[in-house]
Order: sequence, then structure tokens, then C-alpha cells
Amino acid sequence: MTTGSTVTGPLLPPEPGTVVAPAGGQPVRTVRRARVSVTRVDPWSVMKLSFILTVSLAVVSLVATSILYWVLSASGVFDQLQSTILSVTGPDTSFRLVNFVSYGRVLAVTTIIAIIDIILLTALATLGAFLFNLTTGLVGGVDVVLTESD
Repeated sequence: MTTGSTVTGPLLPPEPGTVVAPAGGQPVRTVRRARVSVTRVDPWSVMKLSFILTVSLAVVSLVATSILYWVLSASGVFDQLQSTILSVTGPDTSFRLVNFVSYGRVLAVTTIIAIIDIILLTALATLGAFLFNLTTGLVGGVDVVLTESD
């Protein structure tokens, strides 16, 4: 015999994101998760992002080259190399290392390499976005699980 209590159905877990208060404890937020599939990447946004990233990489390489040249020059490495070349080839040689490894020439070569790097990496990243969009039709994309944390 029952005394007035009714059961309306099975106990369901709370909705994701709701605050639950366990017995005798502090309120806890449930974790929200979502499974999504990346099936298309915009090639224009990939091109813009890769361009900005490679330009910043070029600036970093120019600054690093300048600092490295300054350190090598201040520590006398180029003078030691010139004296080693003179001792190997003889004092009557007209070869001067400074003519080939000057600061301006080193930065010019670094700038040319950086520009080629910007063009190639931007083009490769954009091509990669196009290829990703083509292959997602075959494999369905990349599955990603997104989790919201407190």
C-alpha cells in the first residue's frame, strides 16, 4: 500500500550547463560538450592568416640575423676568419672577407629569402586549404570535441 507518493518517470540527468547542488556540497556546474565536424575551411581566411604569420616570421628572421651578425662582428669572428684566410693563402692575396660578408649584403640575402618564404608559404597554405576542402567530401572532415570549462 502506498501513501500518496507518485513516480512520474525515471530520473534524468540535468541539462548540460545547469548548476547542480549535491547533498552537503557546493554547487557544481555540469560540463557541456559538443561534437562538431570541420568540413570546410575558407581559403581566403587561410591565405590572410598565413600571410600575416609569414611576414612576422620574416621580421623575426631579419632581427635575428642582425643580432647574430652584430654578435659575431663584436666578438671578432670575422677578423679571425680573415687572418686564417691570409695565413692559408699567403699575404699577397687580394681576398677580403668583409667584401663578401658585409652587413648590408647579409641583410639583403636574408630579405630576399624572407620574401621568397612569404610567397611560397602563403601559396602552400592556401593550396592546403583547397585540398582540405576537396578531401572532406571523401572522408567527412575532422571531428572535434569542444568542452566548456569553468
